[in-house]
Amino acid sequence: MYINILVGIVFIALVVWIVRNFLHSLKSPARIMEDELNQRREKQEQISANLERIRDTGVKKLIPVNQALEEMNAALPEEKRFTIENNRDSVAIIFEKTYVEITHRLTQFSLSGSEQDFSDDVSMHQSFLVERKDEHGDVITSREAETEEETIRIIAREIANVVEP
Repeated sequence: MYINILVGIVFIALVVWIVRNFLHSLKSPARIMEDELNQRREKQEQISANLERIRDTGVKKLIPVNQALEEMNAALPEEKRFTIENNRDSVAIIFEKTYVEITHRLTQFSLSGSEQDFSDDVSMHQSFLVERKDEHGDVITSREAETEEETIRIIAREIANVVEP
């Protein structure tokens, strides 16, 4: 008899615990809306952080290119030197009737990924775009490079094409 009472109490406790968990899992509409807004806010913050990382990465990757441009410009005779314009997203080499624009870009990246995912994307999917444009902004030539060294070689060719056609 005592065993039946004990089993009955355990059974009732188990049923109460299951019903309580079930009722807790049912959320009020206000709580559901609050959770949805929090999830969206977190997702937007992560996307914004990754977009800022993209910009910062582009700036960091263009620093060696900019230094190489300054060295190349110093190596040219005074009358053939060019102007270097460093924008936030690109570097431009300005001549009299043409200019060369260098930009760093990622061909593939995850906006919702973590910081580690982002650094993996940078190492695997980065490229430099080197475009020579006329004074109206029309593209004359466009080349893509994967490494900084390859980019600097392409830039040197473009400078040589402009300085000594």
